[in-house]
Amino acid sequence: MKRIIGVAAAIAFAGLFVAGCSDKGPEPPSKAQAILGGEHKLRKMVERTDMKTSASGGFFLFVGGFETSAKTSVTVKFAWQMNDGTYAISSLPLEKIRVKLDDGAAVPTIKFRWRPYYSPRPRRTPQVQELMDTFVLYAVVTVRERDWPVHIQLPLNN
Repeated sequence: MKRIIGVAAAIAFAGLFVAGCSDKGPEPPSKAQAILGGEHKLRKMVERTDMKTSASGGFFLFVGGFETSAKTSVTVKFAWQMNDGTYAISSLPLEKIRVKLDDGAAVPTIKFRWRPYYSPRPRRTPQVQELMDTFVLYAVVTVRERDWPVHIQLPLNN
């Protein structure tokens, strides 16, 4: 019985020793954090409507079929100041843009919310638009109410 308690105590001590030695301090910021983290000044923002069409068909002897489809998407292109002081031009679908009206905002800003970035190749730094397309969940644009144009046509407006 004493031997079992002694072995258990040795295992517990070894576990605590390993856990104590493996503390490396805080994790370094991820590449996504280094690029997307914080609030960024907006320089220019435009809305763009794209229409994507596709057609497919197949025929065998006298029997066949043909199908077409069209999809309209609205994207927002914007120039934003990165953490290193340079400006990047990026785009996001309109559905991923949220607007926060704040009359105290002297300069329009954008803040990104993203899911964690895990690179299969740790040495590779991702392109900014690749981060936008793959990891950004949404972006919050903070702007004064008078700087945000409203083009809403409701029956009540007529």
